Amino acid sequence: MRDILLVIVADTGAIVEANLAAVRAYGYTRDELLARTIYDLRIETPPSVGAQMRAADRAGFLFETEHRRKDGSTFPVEVSSRGETFGERRYLLSIIRDITERRRAERERERLLATTQQALAMREEFLWVASHELRTPLTVVSLLLHQLRRAIDRGDASDRLAASTDTALSHVERLSALVGRLLDASQLEGGPRLDLSDVDLGEVARAAVERVRAQSDAAGVEIVLEVPAIHGRWDAVRLEQVLMNLLANAVKYGLRQPIRVVARMTDAIVHVEVIDHGIGLAASETERIFGKFERAVSTAHYGGLGLGLYIARQIVEAHRGTIAVESTPGRGSTFRVSLPLDASAAT
Repeated sequence: MRDILLVIVADTGAIVEANLAAVRAYGYTRDELLARTIYDLRIETPPSVGAQMRAADRAGFLFETEHRRKDGSTFPVEVSSRGETFGERRYLLSIIRDITERRRAERERERLLATTQQALAMREEFLWVASHELRTPLTVVSLLLHQLRRAIDRGDASDRLAASTDTALSHVERLSALVGRLLDASQLEGGPRLDLSDVDLGEVARAAVERVRAQSDAAGVEIVLEVPAIHGRWDAVRLEQVLMNLLANAVKYGLRQPIRVVARMTDAIVHVEVIDHGIGLAASETERIFGKFERAVSTAHYGGLGLGLYIARQIVEAHRGTIAVESTPGRGSTFRVSLPLDASAAT
């Protein structure tokens, strides 16, 4: 038989018969097994084992437990046991199946179920956030265009028309940025492909600051740039994208306080820091916020898709670099990007 077969004296637990599968499973010789009792193979206390034996003797019993091998290791089993009379004695005929693989499959199924449930929850949250974030600028643009249409029909002055047009365009740009982040997130799976060239980090930083200038000016935030000309081999477009994402976050959560962008060298590694004095983060959030669609719980009302830091990490790690944050609630955050001067090996 593939399953373990034991014949046990009902009142004493002595093992009087064992098949070859039992010998293989427990690591004892057949003679060693026949010199033992079922209590030697069970990990539970004798009273609980005795209660199960009495239940099996009365009406049969199917249960799961743990058995112990000769070397002291244990394994999960399913036991089907029932009482039989041979001659004048009662015996328990126990068919025992090793369920190690079943337990492993159950754990894997539970893990996959939990992962699926988490993914579904994340999807639902993302769909809600994305629909909200994308619908807001669309609604505003639609209203502005209707107003603009009515203003044209009334023959309003050109300066009023220009102001409405500029406002509509700003919301279109925001919508474009949101869609761009969604596309970036989908394209970065497995790591972005880099177009490396000789790059001046100072120029990249200045370009990133200019790209977020409209956002920072609207928030009344000053950005202080302290990045010298540092030359390395990077993807300039992707590196600018990293700094733009960090600056956009700093403007959003910086409580209108000045933002500093600084860079320094240690050996062949350049460190770029974006420093704000805003709401900060709890220690428990400093790693989680780099995940896809993740946002700090305390900042959910600020909006956003939760993709900026995820995209930044993917790009930095593709350059064989690291990105991390040091933060104190109420005192601001420092995001630090560390890059080797030559990321050629990354491709």
